Amino acid sequence: MHLNFRADDEDVAIEVQPDGCDWRLKIDGQEVPLEAVPDRNGAWLVETHQGRRRLWVAVRGDERLIFCDGKVHTLLLPDPEHADEAEQTQGGPNMVADMPGKVVQVQVAVGQAVAAGEVMLILESMKMETELVAAVAGTVETIHVQDGQIVSQGDALVDLSESPAATA
Repeated sequence: MHLNFRADDEDVAIEVQPDGCDWRLKIDGQEVPLEAVPDRNGAWLVETHQGRRRLWVAVRGDERLIFCDGKVHTLLLPDPEHADEAEQTQGGPNMVADMPGKVVQVQVAVGQAVAAGEVMLILESMKMETELVAAVAGTVETIHVQDGQIVSQGDALVDLSESPAATA
């Protein structure tokens, strides 16, 4: 998952990938191991090379507000209209889970036409909801999941048949 971290009016690119039971971060291309475990009252205990911190996450639209060490930090989900074109088409027409999580809501139906960048489902992982969008325009062929289902990294979520205009 690609995110942007805003610090002092500057955006920093962050990539989050599962690594077994842990997580791996790439911050401006530098890899940072991360262990995150749920704590009481909806908090998370997060351990990195800088030590252990307790943090809370709140969702506000495309922003993830992280409260840690008395400060609020903002993570921004990438805007699909302005995302790198190679990143948009990387997965092709079939959507798979980039990380383990819970399907919050499937927003498409079999036979439905979708545009590239259209939200197909919402996935919750590490108390953060992420809108997963169609990489290409097409028609929904198969939905492999339902609301409330737990998925693992690599699980099939939605299959599209790519529209002829998208392949031209």
